[in-house]
Amino acid sequence: MPLRYLFIDMNSFFASVEQQHDPDLRGKPIAVIPTRAETTACIAASYEAKAFGVKTGTPVWEARKLCPGIILVSTGHKRYVTMHNRILAAVRSVLPIDSVRSIDEMSCKLTGSDREPARARALAEQVKRAIHDLAGECMTCSIGIGPNVLLAKVAADMQKPNGLTPLTDADLPHALHRLQLNDFPGVGPRMERRLRLCGICTVAQFCAASAKALSDVWGSKVIGERWHGLLHGDEVPETPTRRQTVSHSHVLPPNLRTDEKAYGVLMRLVHKAAARLRKIGYWCGSVSVGVRFLGADRSARVRWDESARVPRCQDTPALVAVVAKLWAGRPRGGAPFKVGVVLSDLVPARSATPSLFDEDHQGGNISAALDEVNAEFGASVVYLGAMFGMRDAAPSRVAFTQIPDFDRRVN
Repeated sequence: MPLRYLFIDMNSFFASVEQQHDPDLRGKPIAVIPTRAETTACIAASYEAKAFGVKTGTPVWEARKLCPGIILVSTGHKRYVTMHNRILAAVRSVLPIDSVRSIDEMSCKLTGSDREPARARALAEQVKRAIHDLAGECMTCSIGIGPNVLLAKVAADMQKPNGLTPLTDADLPHALHRLQLNDFPGVGPRMERRLRLCGICTVAQFCAASAKALSDVWGSKVIGERWHGLLHGDEVPETPTRRQTVSHSHVLPPNLRTDEKAYGVLMRLVHKAAARLRKIGYWCGSVSVGVRFLGADRSARVRWDESARVPRCQDTPALVAVVAKLWAGRPRGGAPFKVGVVLSDLVPARSATPSLFDEDHQGGNISAALDEVNAEFGASVVYLGAMFGMRDAAPSRVAFTQIPDFDRRVN
């Protein structure tokens, strides 16, 4: 099997960016947090903090307990995007980028003599040096080289931080056998349970399973055969995907945990979601609202969700009206802790049928005017009164699977 892909995974990306930005943080345990509150969780931790057991998702109060000297840093979203672009430039100075997988992951396709193991390793070393030179000494990465993207990504995870792992014919499949089932992207807790119920409890059994056995696990011949091919080093074409939802949520800082202020933040999220829907060229047919309330002991969470079908639309006034109606049905009495909105049942604009009545077009015209003014004069210069006072609330948060969007129309 030829080495077809080189996969780059930045090490503790968000924490490393903060350490690169502020030399005083280097060599110290730090955690990046979305907001200054003990109830929030760490988005990322430096390797110095990871040594104490702090990781992504660790609550702030627990991080302080695990690592008394930890330094908490609020997210610097534009710094992350700037650094992401520097890393892209560094990688492109060595190899063309085949796919940007997330803000801290990308893959490059190897061709011709670049597929030779020695040459592929040399290219990986060049990528590491280019990132060091263009992005900074704190920005290290782990690189995996494999016959397909899945195995290259798995290889990148094998040695962290700053690792370099090729998976050649001589390494496969036994090099995978020391891994756990959940080390493979796409095998989460639920899928791992299904594998175990089918008698696949180790990676050795996973790799040796027939296409039919894997099809039985996934309940799909197509998916089962795809996994069988990937595990055996085949280059399997990726399945085209279509956007399913547009969503925004926000954990409320303590000063916004009232009904009135939570409602304003929710409306801010609706504005952002509607503007993004228009930007990517989709219409929605369903709207969902979610609220998490603090329980009586201030630690438990009470969850409430409600949704409604809507005529196909993408305009802000219509979506604000639907969300306002859903909000009115929320339970009373608890302090809101988190709010969110999800626009779903999406169809491309080219497949949506606009209303035949002129009065139904007013919301679309208003929305188009909002987008034009905000793009020209600044984010949220013009907005509907429902979000009054919350223009600066719910800023862009770290996105692990996509690059934050700083388009002024959607922020």
